[in-house]
Amino acid sequence: MINTRKILTVLFICVLATATLLVSGCTEAVDDVEDMNDEEIESEVISIEDITEVKWQWSGLIENEPASQSVVPDPENYTILFSEDGTYSIKADCNLGSGSYTLEGNELTLGPGPMTLAACGPESLYDMYVTLIGNVNSVAMEDGNLVLYSGENMDKMMFIASSEE
Repeated sequence: MINTRKILTVLFICVLATATLLVSGCTEAVDDVEDMNDEEIESEVISIEDITEVKWQWSGLIENEPASQSVVPDPENYTILFSEDGTYSIKADCNLGSGSYTLEGNELTLGPGPMTLAACGPESLYDMYVTLIGNVNSVAMEDGNLVLYSGENMDKMMFIASSEE
């Protein structure tokens, strides 16, 4: 009986040690992935010259929760233009708006401003665009394109430079 008890105790300790190692290993891997993602976003600091005086057209959206990717059917109807004086202007389908922004490293804050409120129609992405723009918290450049990260889920708004002058 004493041998069985010792064997069960040793077995329990081994199982407990193995479980602890597995759990700590998984936690470290998740932390490492999060650290790598943070480093990717922070690695290439955006300067004002990278984003200003270009009319950016919203071309796509990558949402994290629920995971989805969509293409904007009429990118020319959803634009943003950052000016060097710290202001921005947007076109949101049939509406126009503006506000001020601050850029510190890759952190981007878009302040609210005046906006026209015309009804654009049932196919319009106006509501989605304005909501996403209002929740922007960081910015990046990918292959010469502008990426605005929006909301707690860090949804990616993809922008291409307009060919219009």
